[in-house]
Amino acid sequence: MSALLAPIGWLEEAQATKSARGRLRMVPTAPARLARFPFILVLIGVFAIGMAGLLLLNTTLQNQAFQARRLDREATALAYQQAALESQIDQLGGAAELARRASALGMRPNTEPAFLVLPSGKVVGNTRRVSGGEAPDLIVKTPAELAAERAAAQAKREAKAAAAAAKAKAAEELRKQEAAAAAKKKADAEAKKKADAEAKKKQQAGHH
Repeated sequence: MSALLAPIGWLEEAQATKSARGRLRMVPTAPARLARFPFILVLIGVFAIGMAGLLLLNTTLQNQAFQARRLDREATALAYQQAALESQIDQLGGAAELARRASALGMRPNTEPAFLVLPSGKVVGNTRRVSGGEAPDLIVKTPAELAAERAAAQAKREAKAAAAAAKAKAAEELRKQEAAAAAKKKADAEAKKKADAEAKKKQQAGHH
């Protein structure tokens, strides 16, 4: 039984080997390698692109740094300006400034004020008109008012000095006039005395 099956098995093995050979394919050829010179050109191109990108990035970063410093300076200047404006607001809203502005508008402090109660409308206290001199220490004068007062005081002093000078000049003129009148009177008296003496001499000479 095994002697008859042996040739048959060999035949099947031969057919299987033949079919396996029929499925074989050719191996594709290997791709050609790049030449050395074009590869160097590619490397140079990549390096140039990288350097250009690095230069562009560096320039952009420098511009952004300059812009950041400029913005920092502007922010610092604006912060100082804000602080100055806040200080000015605090100064303008202070009690001394309000008193000065009220004094500039002609308002004067009242030592005995009256109060209006809302919403009833009741007046607490006696209302009266102030003359403006009740509390001189509380009046805050403006620089213009102080300058006007100084100018008025200076004009008053100058007028007083001019009046004194005019009075002294008038007294000097009067003294000169009195001196001239006294000198004239003395000269007239001497002339009259001399004339009387001459007339007396002539009369005595006539008698002889």
